[in-house]
Amino acid sequence: MKRSASVPTIHSGADDPNLTGHAGLLLVRDLNSKLHLVERLDTVIDGVRSFKHRRRGLTGGQLLVSLAESMLAGGSHLAHLDSLREEAAGQVLRAVAEVPAPETASQLLPRFTVRQLRAVVAEFARAGVELDRALGLPQEEPVTLDLDSTTTEVFGGQKEDATFNYEGKRSLGSLLCTWAERRRVVAAQLRSGSASDKPISPAVVQRALRTLPKGHGEVRLRADSGFYSVTFLAWCRKHRLKFCVVVPRYRTIWEARRHIAPNSWRAAKEMAGAEVAEMPFVPTGWEGKPLRLLVRRVRVEAGEISQSPRSRRRKTIPQQQLRLALRGAVSHTYSYSFMVTDMEGNAVELEHWQRRRAHIEERIKDLKLGCGLLHLPLRKRRANYAWQTAAVIASNLTAMLSAVNVARERQVAQEAAGGTLSAEVLGAVGQSHNTEVLRRWLLAVPARLVRKSRQLRLRLAQGMMHKQEFWALHYHIINLAPAG
Repeated sequence: MKRSASVPTIHSGADDPNLTGHAGLLLVRDLNSKLHLVERLDTVIDGVRSFKHRRRGLTGGQLLVSLAESMLAGGSHLAHLDSLREEAAGQVLRAVAEVPAPETASQLLPRFTVRQLRAVVAEFARAGVELDRALGLPQEEPVTLDLDSTTTEVFGGQKEDATFNYEGKRSLGSLLCTWAERRRVVAAQLRSGSASDKPISPAVVQRALRTLPKGHGEVRLRADSGFYSVTFLAWCRKHRLKFCVVVPRYRTIWEARRHIAPNSWRAAKEMAGAEVAEMPFVPTGWEGKPLRLLVRRVRVEAGEISQSPRSRRRKTIPQQQLRLALRGAVSHTYSYSFMVTDMEGNAVELEHWQRRRAHIEERIKDLKLGCGLLHLPLRKRRANYAWQTAAVIASNLTAMLSAVNVARERQVAQEAAGGTLSAEVLGAVGQSHNTEVLRRWLLAVPARLVRKSRQLRLRLAQGMMHKQEFWALHYHIINLAPAG
């Protein structure tokens, strides 16, 4: 019998001070150095109100960016700050070398005011505009703003502003406005879990508009039915903001559907079995020329309809048709969705454009699963607002790193082609990634710091899959034109 090879004995140890598990935070430090992020945040924070901190403590900007770095490294709780705090080798790789202790962060976060936190998100959005300019991205293109909200379940009856939402869960709510083309959050609001989105939505959109670059193109807004109100539509019209908003399925909307001629339906774009039609629409209380009501219907086979009365699809089918389908009297019926808009153009193209509003749900998912917004851990409302702001910073840093990487890949493709590429080819080159992908590929990667000849060198693992992309992204950031 052949003897098997002996298993080598492993001697454990944790005594190498030059190892780090988050070498990719070097890329965040590069962005901070190029755009002066911490200094900019400190300026706007102290411009609103001086941020009180210890003599040897962190500034407001350092605290928020350090917390964002922890989230990018995989931290979802305050306690995870310790994983960076105890990593001495990684200090020189971070935008904020001195990581606060969890207890210190919990004491400092409530010191932010709501105005300071709003100013931080706005200033970070303006820093993103400067990055776009350095990357050579066009500033005059049309801008799409997506508006949506989400709730975060919390536990314990002593959290400020926590209320029970429509699902019966104690929660706080986040209202977010994103710049769709840039994949960045440009305005955010924290509220109670049961609060309506309608009263505060104009103020959130107004803050988003102030962050857009000078000379930008037409601004178009997409929102779901939670934001539908004649008051909000009139506000958009007053501020010359084009809109396309989902309309709740009121009885009057169901009745309006009956006036659509059978030959008006057209096949929807990139949605099998769907058709689109339109008709003039004047909401109750609306002043001005009629709007356009876009109607989408999707064929639903009777056997596919759930028997559960809580089924979401059942709410999109007219009640009479639903009863006939459930009894087997008809073989199929239609599921309907309604959108109101003041935009011009082909109805099929507009419906397709509005359907891509789902991209903001990807941003929300990224904020929750990748950037720590899955829970709001602190008792005071202002502290949780600061936590949400740090999550927004982390998400925007992901979008900015992805933008740099896409710009780098397109530049390489153009050079390889010996000139300019077509718009179709440029659109296929490069792909933006969410936080979890960037963390796995480029951020939470191990490395060793070596000091040699009075120089500090970062050595990645030889078998690291994306090491060439890592260094290419690093050099591309540090060689960008200075911000300003």
